[in-house]
Amino acid sequence: MDALLANLPTLLVLARTHSLTAAAAELGVPRSTVSRRLARLEQELGVVLAERNTRSFTLTEAARRLSAEAGGLLARLQTVSETVRAEAGQIRGHLRFATPPGLAGSFIGRLLARFQGQHPAVEIEIVVTERRPHLLEERFDALVTSEAPPELPWTRRKLGHLWFVAVASPAYLALHPAPTRPQDLAEHVVLSGPRSPEGLMTWPRLRGASLPVRPWLVTNDLPTLRITALEGLGIALLPIHLVCEDLAANKLVQVLPEHIGATVDIVALFVPERGKSPVLRAFFDNLAKYTAELREVV
Repeated sequence: MDALLANLPTLLVLARTHSLTAAAAELGVPRSTVSRRLARLEQELGVVLAERNTRSFTLTEAARRLSAEAGGLLARLQTVSETVRAEAGQIRGHLRFATPPGLAGSFIGRLLARFQGQHPAVEIEIVVTERRPHLLEERFDALVTSEAPPELPWTRRKLGHLWFVAVASPAYLALHPAPTRPQDLAEHVVLSGPRSPEGLMTWPRLRGASLPVRPWLVTNDLPTLRITALEGLGIALLPIHLVCEDLAANKLVQVLPEHIGATVDIVALFVPERGKSPVLRAFFDNLAKYTAELREVV
């Protein structure tokens, strides 16, 4: 049984990559180690899990069936072990979650500083990715995102909002009188995020239809937008967590606060087997509180 539990995670990676070499690269171990772990699983179970030769590697039906069930089993076992520790008085375990680039950086950094102070026995692994990971197969506890289509099969919890605000530097506004109406942006240098799928460039209004804009700079990199705004190049639309310190230090000033802005939901997606995890719950509670505090900056 020890060999089964120890080597099932390797089988999950093999089932997803279909390659000893790719699995070894992902796990950060030699190819021979992956092969040895697979052999130990076969010995423990008494069945063949892979058909190997010099040219190909194919998992058997038994291996595919085992891997299909293993992710859920390992997730449930992890949750039970964390619950037992929590009942003994300590939130302890390993938290692995994925998030898109827009939620990485300062947003996650400040959150983790608070979380680590409260729960120092929790080890954290963050994977920043634009793709949508498979939670069970890749052994993610959660996906924290602002884009969660309703058709996704996982359990979801709304954790709060991201607030987007228009900002500019005092130096820029000293040379260009601050706009008082949304349509005044046509006379300003606009720094914007990417175009919509339809190729349109618009900024959200707090009330009414979106406002068409003609930006001087278009980029999907939020830190670049922040730096260009700090350098006095124009007016940018940015999430509050990225500019809250700049606003507090008067390095940036909010523009058209009564007209321009938007809120975006932050959602955590996770498999039901991890829903009762005290580690996950503690992290979600911290994130929800943090986003609520950011709202006070706007």
